[in-house]
Amino acid sequence: MDYETFFRRKSEDVARELLGRQLVRNTDIGSTSVSIIEVGAYEGGNPTPSRAGMNYAPGTVFLMPFRGSQLLNIATDRRGFPSCVEIRAVAFHDRVVEGSGRITNLLDLEGLDGAVLGNELKIIGKPVDDSEVKKIKGDAENCLGYFLVK
Repeated sequence: MDYETFFRRKSEDVARELLGRQLVRNTDIGSTSVSIIEVGAYEGGNPTPSRAGMNYAPGTVFLMPFRGSQLLNIATDRRGFPSCVEIRAVAFHDRVVEGSGRITNLLDLEGLDGAVLGNELKIIGKPVDDSEVKKIKGDAENCLGYFLVK
């Protein structure tokens, strides 16, 4: 997958096409793979230090600090424009892990803020059909919506 091209689009378009794909974390001791089942799309909003990563280049990991957690996001659209997709829930073996901070912990992503998707963290597979995607209203002022597998 050409991450820069894939993520160089509006966050809502990227969000829909991430659902059903696998997020793979590679380390020296092995790999962990999870299926993406819920995401959030964000654009704009009040500029704050915690949101600075929204301005990263498309396809760059952005771990947003929030209440003691690091929320897993991936920058979208273009460098310097606040836009990202948050990974909100994943399927892991026979359970669902909800909350991007929990996903960051599960995949041991601390320290990957600013890393470009590729070897350490990658996305593989095909998305679910758009007919299987449900959109619900987001709760942040810059949230375009949450997208989940029906």
